[in-house]
Amino acid sequence: MNDAKNLNKIKEMCIRDGISDGKISSEYLFTIDAVDYFYYSKNIGEIDILDGFVDGVNDGGIDFILNKNDTMYLIQGKSSPNLSTEEIKNVFYKITETVEKFEKNIIDSFSSKLQTVYLNRYDDLSDDKNIELVLFTNTALTDKMKSEIEIFKSTDKMSSYTISIYDKADIEKRKIMLIQGGEFVKEDKIQLWEANNHLIYNGGIIVNIKASSLKSLFLKHSTKGLFSYNLREHISQKNVDSGIDNTIKNEPQNFWFYNNGITIGCVDYMVDGNTVKLYDFSIINGAQTTTKIGESKLIDKNHDFAIVCKIVKANETLANSNEFISKISEASNSQKPIRPRDLKANAIEQKTLQYRASQNKYPLAIEIKRGVKPFNEKKVNNKWQKVTNEYVGQLILSCTFQKPGTARSGKSAIFSSDKIYNLIYKRKHDFNTLYEYVRIANIYDEFKLKYSKKEEDPKKIGVCQNGKFTILAILFYLYKRLYCGVTGFNDPNVNADNISGELSLNYKDDDYEENLYYLFEFIIKKISDLYSVKEKELSLTSYSNFFKTDKIYTDVILREIDNILKDKYDFPKIKNTMKMFDSQLCEIY
Repeated sequence: MNDAKNLNKIKEMCIRDGISDGKISSEYLFTIDAVDYFYYSKNIGEIDILDGFVDGVNDGGIDFILNKNDTMYLIQGKSSPNLSTEEIKNVFYKITETVEKFEKNIIDSFSSKLQTVYLNRYDDLSDDKNIELVLFTNTALTDKMKSEIEIFKSTDKMSSYTISIYDKADIEKRKIMLIQGGEFVKEDKIQLWEANNHLIYNGGIIVNIKASSLKSLFLKHSTKGLFSYNLREHISQKNVDSGIDNTIKNEPQNFWFYNNGITIGCVDYMVDGNTVKLYDFSIINGAQTTTKIGESKLIDKNHDFAIVCKIVKANETLANSNEFISKISEASNSQKPIRPRDLKANAIEQKTLQYRASQNKYPLAIEIKRGVKPFNEKKVNNKWQKVTNEYVGQLILSCTFQKPGTARSGKSAIFSSDKIYNLIYKRKHDFNTLYEYVRIANIYDEFKLKYSKKEEDPKKIGVCQNGKFTILAILFYLYKRLYCGVTGFNDPNVNADNISGELSLNYKDDDYEENLYYLFEFIIKKISDLYSVKEKELSLTSYSNFFKTDKIYTDVILREIDNILKDKYDFPKIKNTMKMFDSQLCEIY
């Protein structure tokens, strides 16, 4: 698939990032382009490349590192169209050797870039330390190669790792999916295993369908709305995937017993002999089963088996039947391990957050469900106004509730902990304030990009690149000190929900960005100095580790900020710069 436009976009970003000419050839760009499509939904930015691209001398066989969904992805790209199975195996041998050396802290032979990025991303993970090894290749893998690779994955050395390989066909399919998209499937039919064999309950129906018929639906509609109302599309899970594959291959007659089946939500359906006609429909549970069935080469009309299928008819349109369909989707999907955020995708408070943010004077386009674009995405003017509910939650937790450690390193708790979830989302949002948080966070991202290029002190760069939520939290701690009457780090009101309004949105002078840049640099310098002082005492292994807990933030970092606010030189400068926020200054002495 010709993708010259996206490659040029990436190349220009690499040039602005200061990446050397030798690393902006098509061979290097191939990896970043694939990363863009698979992990950034064609929305990668300069800072993503600067933070994640580690390709070069002594890179340990790793080209790109990123964290997503509490997993660290170690990625290699090979643009050659002629890789052999042995060359593919060697890619993973080299990466696993690197992982093992990092585990033993034998890392001096690796580039400083790899060391910094790897250690910080690793420290960002939860205690599970999920690591996935990924290869993108421009080679079209044959069936024989795929079979040999599957055997390789199950060897003693490799079986403890999650390994993903995306070949030329996979990459092209991903690009097509992103470009075409889809909402719901308007109309189609699915074949029953036996005619007139169904159970009706209050408008819903349970039937047994043919695997070959489900495969046909997948092949026709997988990129055009078949999974639009599923909480999440198929996400590879090694044990589950291998179990489904094994049943299809060895025990198809028992698939009905071993598998929970699928659930389809629709506006209407009609049983017609040995078929069920479906109208305006989507699979709301069973993306994993459907994907494995759809991709299997062992299933056709001569090699078929039965699958349980529950069909649920919405009261109105599928999109508007929030309460009923959402509860079905959450309940059925909670039977298998998915992200806590997915279970809240259709909650009323998330729908309200998305809608009211879209209608605000200063709008945001908030994604509340993975893979589904906000309905007002094309109505906002700037890329930075397109955010996820998770990111908004991180900002609220950092800036309002002063918990940047949880926001940064425990973000799964935003949706898995009822206490934290309710604190963030079941509150009365000030949508001007939310807009301001997102706007200032974006300015920080722009600042980080420029600062990382010009600054020579590695400690300051480390703090800048890894301390975003802490730095934003400090900025709004200063706001609380100056405008909300908070007296110090141990004041109970530090964590109060006491920030609201347009804040600096009415500030019209042209030094707004300059003022924020000054504050960011000031905070980074102070934290960098503090890190040097506390490094041994707190047994810090990385900058990421320094920003990982709320306790360190409150007891160590904010205590230092309070000392700064007593300084007769620093405080007047901060106070003068913070006047861009449109409120009545409090007296803090």
